[in-house]
Amino acid sequence: MIHRDKKTTAFLQQDDLGAGQDSVSPEEKWDLPRSTLGLSSPETSSPPWPQDWEGGTSKPSTQGVGGGVPNPNPYLRHRTSETDVPDSGVAFLPPVPLRSRVSTINQNRFSCDLAVTARNSHLDTWNVELIDTPHGSTKPLSSLCMSTSKLLSRYPHTDQMCNTGVVWGRVLPIHLSLLQDVKITVNVSTPWVPHLLPIPTSLNTTVQSLIDQVLLLLDQTAPSAGHCLLKLCDSDEYLRNQEMLGLHESIQTYHQFSLEVPLRLLHTTVLQNLLARDAEDSRAPCHLYKLIDSPVVSNPLRLSLQVKLRSYTNRVNILIRTQCGTNVDPLVDEVHGIVSLLCGITTANLEEAIGRLLRIKPTALDNLEMYECETALVMLHQALGNLLNVFFDNFSYDFRSLNVSPSLPVRDANQNYDILQLNIAALYGLQHNWLNSFDYFSISCSLTFGGKNICEKGLSENISTALSLGNKIQCNRMMVFPVLIWQLPYESMLSITLQASKQGKSPEMLRWAVLPLYRNKTLVSGTVLVSMSMLEELSDPPSPALSDSHSQATGIIMQLEFPETARWRYDRPISLPGSVLFSPPFDELRRKISEMSQKHCVCFLSENEKALLWSKRHSCDENITVLHLLLSGAPHWGPEELAEIYTIVENWTLHHPEEALFLLSNSFHDQAVRTKAVQHFQQITDEDLEEFLPQLVQALKSEWELDGPLVMLLLERSLKNIRIAQQLLWLLVDSQNDAHYRSWFSKVQAALSYCCGKALRQELERQVCLVNLLTQVAESVRTADKNQRKQNVLTREKRKIEGFFTNGVSCRLPLDPAVLVKGVKMDVCKFYNSNTAPLGVTFVNMDPLGRDISVICKTGDNLRQDMLVLQIVRVMDRVWLREGLDMRMVTYRCLSTGPDQGLVEVVPEAVTLGKIQQEWGLGGTLREDTLEKWFHMWNKTEEDYEGAVINFLHSCAGWCVATFILGICDRHNDNIMLKPRGHVFHIDFGKIMGNAQKFASIKRDRTPFIFTSEMLHFITGGGQNPVRFQRFVELCCEAYNSIRRRSALVLSLLQLMLGAGMPEMKDIQDLQYVQKNLRPLDSEMEATSYFTKKIKESMDSFPVKLNFLFHNLGQSSGKKPAPPVPAQSSSPNTNIQEAVIHSYSGKGKNVVSHYGPGSLILLILFSIEWKITGLELCHFLISIELSNSMLCYHLHLLTLLFLDGEPQIQLYMSHSDNKLSVLVKHLKNIRLANGSCPDAYVVTKLCPDPQNKTKRKTKVVRNNHNPTFNELIEYKDLCSLQGCVLEVTVKSRKTFVAVALVKLEPKNMDKEEWFHLGVQWPRSYSSKYFIA
Repeated sequence: MIHRDKKTTAFLQQDDLGAGQDSVSPEEKWDLPRSTLGLSSPETSSPPWPQDWEGGTSKPSTQGVGGGVPNPNPYLRHRTSETDVPDSGVAFLPPVPLRSRVSTINQNRFSCDLAVTARNSHLDTWNVELIDTPHGSTKPLSSLCMSTSKLLSRYPHTDQMCNTGVVWGRVLPIHLSLLQDVKITVNVSTPWVPHLLPIPTSLNTTVQSLIDQVLLLLDQTAPSAGHCLLKLCDSDEYLRNQEMLGLHESIQTYHQFSLEVPLRLLHTTVLQNLLARDAEDSRAPCHLYKLIDSPVVSNPLRLSLQVKLRSYTNRVNILIRTQCGTNVDPLVDEVHGIVSLLCGITTANLEEAIGRLLRIKPTALDNLEMYECETALVMLHQALGNLLNVFFDNFSYDFRSLNVSPSLPVRDANQNYDILQLNIAALYGLQHNWLNSFDYFSISCSLTFGGKNICEKGLSENISTALSLGNKIQCNRMMVFPVLIWQLPYESMLSITLQASKQGKSPEMLRWAVLPLYRNKTLVSGTVLVSMSMLEELSDPPSPALSDSHSQATGIIMQLEFPETARWRYDRPISLPGSVLFSPPFDELRRKISEMSQKHCVCFLSENEKALLWSKRHSCDENITVLHLLLSGAPHWGPEELAEIYTIVENWTLHHPEEALFLLSNSFHDQAVRTKAVQHFQQITDEDLEEFLPQLVQALKSEWELDGPLVMLLLERSLKNIRIAQQLLWLLVDSQNDAHYRSWFSKVQAALSYCCGKALRQELERQVCLVNLLTQVAESVRTADKNQRKQNVLTREKRKIEGFFTNGVSCRLPLDPAVLVKGVKMDVCKFYNSNTAPLGVTFVNMDPLGRDISVICKTGDNLRQDMLVLQIVRVMDRVWLREGLDMRMVTYRCLSTGPDQGLVEVVPEAVTLGKIQQEWGLGGTLREDTLEKWFHMWNKTEEDYEGAVINFLHSCAGWCVATFILGICDRHNDNIMLKPRGHVFHIDFGKIMGNAQKFASIKRDRTPFIFTSEMLHFITGGGQNPVRFQRFVELCCEAYNSIRRRSALVLSLLQLMLGAGMPEMKDIQDLQYVQKNLRPLDSEMEATSYFTKKIKESMDSFPVKLNFLFHNLGQSSGKKPAPPVPAQSSSPNTNIQEAVIHSYSGKGKNVVSHYGPGSLILLILFSIEWKITGLELCHFLISIELSNSMLCYHLHLLTLLFLDGEPQIQLYMSHSDNKLSVLVKHLKNIRLANGSCPDAYVVTKLCPDPQNKTKRKTKVVRNNHNPTFNELIEYKDLCSLQGCVLEVTVKSRKTFVAVALVKLEPKNMDKEEWFHLGVQWPRSYSSKYFIA
């Protein structure tokens, strides 16, 4: 073996452990008792980890381990390093001489008589101690402990602002116009009266004003108002006194469903179920290792290792006492036993010391031989101590050997002009079948930054398996990278791949590992051990979060040796204010930059576009581009370029969360850039941060330190907000299903558990137990025989849930920490009839005035995708509300709690569209009036019914936009739900990004989204109120354009979730699908025209109804489930037995037909085909025979010769960049000369135009008095509008209907405006039909 001499130097002062840290003892940093560390007094104390941590260890010192090395001070003289190292007052032994085969530069390293040292030693001199490290044996985990302790000290339990212990209501900023003149009724329970106090109030009143009003009514003293809170009865949520009532998300929900709000007025001195931290939590030391659910069992290893170390000490003492060489072999056996416990890992120094011992004769030793023996023992003890340090520095345990190692001199990494090199020393734990089946191993090493290679890959081949000794191979292969260390970016990563091959065959990859070159601002040095991964290699750029999975001493272990000449510290360059000057771009460059910026995502830019952006960086600011796109073009991230990059970053202002989210993606590993993003999130509200938590948890994968800025931000917000703490915990629990990052996330979760305090930690532990129980019951039901599920399995298993709540146990639901339950309703437990048979459970509210809460527990189904879709829909809804657009959206909470399992909130009183249609028989899916009849059944008054129509119109428009943008498929009628008040919403998002299910080779989802003729019939009242359809189209287009303006927000949320383990959201193609639907390069008029076409495409699709019908046929099994029916009314039997059309005249046809019971569907198809509507019929008589009686309805619908109001057309015109854009939106009150419905289309022409070159026309909208077009007509190369007139003609089958002449003036531009239409051609531009 080749051994390099290592220089020993003085101890590094304590403040070198971290930049800017005070010089304190380890127990002060971690609040650890001195006895725990195994220290006796401050004068002799030292940290239990090496002071030159990062990536390796220093060479052995003669002080050894745990005080068991002979005291060299009387016999040793100081040895000064070649570099100037201050004398720390600690002397070290010179190196022990090597065997003669080694170069003489390593010989004669002792300057004292070691034999005297050994013989004069006490019997405990050779003792090796193991000490507790509940904060973890490795530096990263210890640093996290320290940072977490400091964070908690900044927020003591006495801080009543940050440690209230209650769950506050979410406050969502919405447009204040939505709160104006809006009333709501609250029913307040107070301690002073036995009944509820109904109080009508406004949504824009503050909670404190409402409290004052209640106290005034009850004649209570005013001073009590400042100490009172209002709590919802339906949950344990408290309203914020200083906020408006209507800004609370829960109050908005009550208002949305027209419900009265049950509240409870409480004094702050009587609050219960508090989750605040107490004094004990503040005093508790931060021992994170105990909070980690680690797969490594430390206690057996510790016990076995302690036994072996004691035996080792005894054997050394026996050898010294007896001075007999026969005791060498037992000692060597004990050392081999220790090595075996350490996964067989050894070092060159240890092997050399063992070799020197084995050369001693197995006889009585004279003085000279004893000197050689004792010299070898000192070398052995040093090497063993160093091996233990190396092992515990690299692998995480809750104990380690006491380390007293010399530190290296600290130098600036920018002055390291060496090339990067390392020695691949050995491989341990090789499988025997590999050694038998392969001829050679090969090892490749890549040096990367952000996933891109810094230099060429290094490859070491032809490592023969014949060189193996047991399950290890000594490789000793040097890897050299042609790059200077000072030029390396701080976030450089080393990727190592182990391959094997047979003679003449291509290599096969066996294992891989990644390693950061810098950690804690220090270059990796010394011996590094990595446990190589057997998981699938990821395509994502490697990071320390990924390398943390190598910190468990299992499987194949690779031993690396890095140069150890100094402790190379990295200091980031600083920005240079004033060094970057902005020069405004010329128009063409501005247009080009703006166009590239509309792509939003770095992955959508070509390399040329990135280079162009960076080359024009002095002409870029936040007004024309975004920071992450600009930085993506930076060709190098070395120290020479960072000063300019950091100057740009420091002077850039982030205006929106999406800009910060993009900077936290794996496209950016530079920690200064990521810190810029974290600083933005430090300024947003808790409610906004909570909404982005899934993405921020995924962003932790690209963090460089466990105590990095993003981790500390999340922990800090969790200290102050219970909602964030609980959601963060469950996101971390679910993220640990990704084995690549499990170790990293588990450590962050441990820090979170410590920050929560005992009360909240116990609450979260109860939630975990409840979820495990629900999952166990749900899985038992799902896997049981279908015929036995209800009678046997469910009846038996649900009693386990009941037993959870015995002895007064309460629990907050993981879906919402404000929902506190105390039991379960046994008679309501059920399972749903679907493939996964999800379990439905109804919990009893802790508040006797609150309603019960129902949830669904699903197994065998990945809910992460549902979580993401619902999150983005909520974000869309918030965007709309902030712009004053209330789409009346209904969303529900969904939580993935593990692999293919999770919880789903049940929306009360919601029923599927499929069940509604089944109420009217099998043909209900093909009828036009099912929704109309169902809503009439629930809404008896005209006011309630009209309210239901408006709710349906808004919510349907919102979901049409959301499902289109996200490409949500599998939209059968059991995945669409409605509430009696008219709200519609979608469920089950297993198919997204346009991945439609197929029947044979035919897609089941044939339309952009679900908007059927049945829904149109309900909105327009069967065609009697067509203006509502125009309002529906306007709402859709307005909502669509609103989201398009925030396209970057949607794309950033999706991009950060690409690696979250979702089946249909995993690569750039899925991201491109959404970008395509958002049409970022379109103008708003173009997007309006585009989405209107999608509405018409969806509305006219008959296959959607067939899909509904086939789904109902597949789901029906004899007995049909009925939708909920209002208790106050009974629904008659409406099964049609016979239908006779006596006469029908329209379009020149006379029809007399009879339809029996079996021809019902044909009758409906007939009505769809011939479009029988009231406005077309001259006379229509239909006889319907019901099951209980014969009723005849004579419907005389005369064609309307005149409609109310004058004919009008709505236009939106804009003139820019020498282009006139005309958006033809709607027509109103259009009729033919005989009063019939036209097949209308619009023809436009610029006048004067004698050659008719500017004539354009729209598509035809058939049979409609109020058609909607939303078609964009453009006239290019139109420099000026002066003197121009737009001639707008309405025609039907080439027949003139109406006309308007619109003068193109600035006052008519850039706004929607209705223009009157004349039924005669104007004689001149001055006629009354000329619109000025």
